[in-house]
Order: sequence, then structure tokens, then C-alpha cells
Amino acid sequence: MGYWETSSTLAAEVSPAAIWNSAYADASAWPRWNAEIKRARLDRPLGPGAEARVAFRSGLRLRFRVVEFEDGRLFTDEARLPGARMGHRHVVEADGSGGSELTNTIYVDGPLAALWRRLLGPAAARALPAGQRAIVELAGGRDGDFAAPA
Repeated sequence: MGYWETSSTLAAEVSPAAIWNSAYADASAWPRWNAEIKRARLDRPLGPGAEARVAFRSGLRLRFRVVEFEDGRLFTDEARLPGARMGHRHVVEADGSGGSELTNTIYVDGPLAALWRRLLGPAAARALPAGQRAIVELAGGRDGDFAAPA
């Protein structure tokens, strides 16, 4: 089985609750911080087992399922691709001074992960930092220290 991931971390001067409520919990806000998404809709409130239907600007349409969830702190959604599964882990944690640290990781796992990495990887790696800055702006904060994608 193959595996690939890319990750980005951003420190921000905004509370984790503001980020969670304005950017993550409401799927209709996802296109406002992820330029690749045309529209997104959850079948129920964000939580374990919730499904999101996401239409991308490229024309791709995927159904993501929440496979990991801690209210106000993290959620991971996964979609099935031919020969692989693709996931996005969203983590927001308090930094001890009233701000937040966002870590976003996109991964592909499965026998065809190498193929999907070539098809989706470069754009995913480029999109994470801009998406994080847009999340912070949407939540009404400022970004601080930026760590480039791994």
C-alpha cells in the first residue's frame, strides 16, 4: 500500500472557537477558504459519520465522510477514490496566549496513492497555506508564524 501526505501549520491571533465556528462547522463556508471548492453541503451537523458532498471547481464531485472528530478541535474527512482514499485532517488548538495554531494535513492512502499523489498532490500542497490564511481572515483574526507545507 502507498501513502502520501502534505501538511501546513499556521499560528494565528484568533481563538480556536472563532475558527471552528466560522470556517469548519459550517460546510457552506468551506468555499470561502478553499479556493478549489465550488460548493459543499453536510448531511447533518459536523460530527462523527457526517457526510459532506463537495463539488470542486475542476468539475470533480466527491462525498467525504467524517472519520475522526473532537468538537471544537479537530475533524478528519475522507473520500474514496479508485484504488485509494483521500483525507483532510483539520486541527485547531489554543496556543496559550489567546490565539490558535492550525494544522492541516491532506493524505492519500491505498494501492494507487502514488498515482493520486501525482494528480492531486502539487495543487493540494500549494492550496493549504492560502486556505489557512483565508480561514484566519474569515474568523476575524491575523496570521502569525507560517510554516510551509511538508
